[in-house]
Amino acid sequence: MSSRRPATIAPAQPRRLARFGFAIAACLLLISLPWKPLFANESDIDLLAKSRIAVVGDSITQAGHYVSFLSYQLQKSYPKRTFDIYPLGLSSETVSGLSEDGHAGGRFPRPCLFERFDRLLTKLKPDVLIACYGMNDGIYQPLEESRFAAFQNGIQNMIAQAKQAGVKKIYLVTPPIYDYQPKDDSFNYESVLSEYARWETKLNIPNVKVIDLHTAMLAARKQRAQPFSKDKVHPNEDGHWLMAQTIASALGASETNMTLAEVKADPVFASIDAIRNLRWKAWMNHIGYTREKTYPPQPLGGSEALVAEQKEAIKTLLSR
Repeated sequence: MSSRRPATIAPAQPRRLARFGFAIAACLLLISLPWKPLFANESDIDLLAKSRIAVVGDSITQAGHYVSFLSYQLQKSYPKRTFDIYPLGLSSETVSGLSEDGHAGGRFPRPCLFERFDRLLTKLKPDVLIACYGMNDGIYQPLEESRFAAFQNGIQNMIAQAKQAGVKKIYLVTPPIYDYQPKDDSFNYESVLSEYARWETKLNIPNVKVIDLHTAMLAARKQRAQPFSKDKVHPNEDGHWLMAQTIASALGASETNMTLAEVKADPVFASIDAIRNLRWKAWMNHIGYTREKTYPPQPLGGSEALVAEQKEAIKTLLSR
């Protein structure tokens, strides 16, 4: 984790700045917060359309379907604008730094965001961060105070470090559901994720917007006969589609009447999904990360030239 700390401001001398002390202190405070948006009333879409957007999370984010669906919905809602999204999820990852005994058959502990977060912020320099954690952070055990505290500290440290690096706005997405409905009173990990999500929704931090995916997904699950996830953890494409629609709605994007099949058949989606795949591989290697082994940072290479080609294809398709 970065050792950088927010700038501090020495208190003004009240006798010497009696008339102007509060005004000067206020100005210094604004100067010391580079992450604050230039326009207080700037809409989410206005900000997103001129930002580098990093999306971080665990294996659900690495799978990336909801990231592509979200990118597609934003682009179709605002065809004359550009949304520059960088998918950077990592399977098994946490913000808590916890790992259960025998994870991955005992081959390696769960990775933690903070092993790579400073490099991500330094190399990519995102303006916006979308983060979805929690699924792995309770390590599939009952709710327990120290584990809960580790998750809370991880979320707060992520926010603080992102702001210090100049991120203007953070969208904190509550975790998806643990898709399990026991027939008796046995432990259900869903109860842990519900508590984690509830805590996140109560956060009141400047320039942090909480998107309550968990509640929306839980409500949608109650209307379905079939689960979103066969393994209780990883949503299918229907689940990813719901995730994307929930996030897009919170961002202010227009609702869509398109079916998932129609979206996947659209050539615009094919190019957007290609960009996601290109960027995940290129930027994860460029940033470097540790999971089952350490992957040191590599040159970015020509991936962004390939991304530019896909962006031109999207512009051509949207102009027809």
